[in-house]
Amino acid sequence: MSRQIKCECGFIARGETDDEVVTRIEEHIRSDHPELVGTLTRDEIVGWVEVVE
Repeated sequence: MSRQIKCECGFIARGETDDEVVTRIEEHIRSDHPELVGTLTRDEIVGWVEVVE
């Protein structure tokens, strides 16, 4: 099963593991939402991961 995180802006980060998805959403946050950099912990972001079929 794959995993994803949906950003409020509409971006969807997808991957096969939590680590892949978190890494992709962290890259998205750095490029598109720099004001959030440093305000979120990795554990908080992992909590956003959804399992999809």
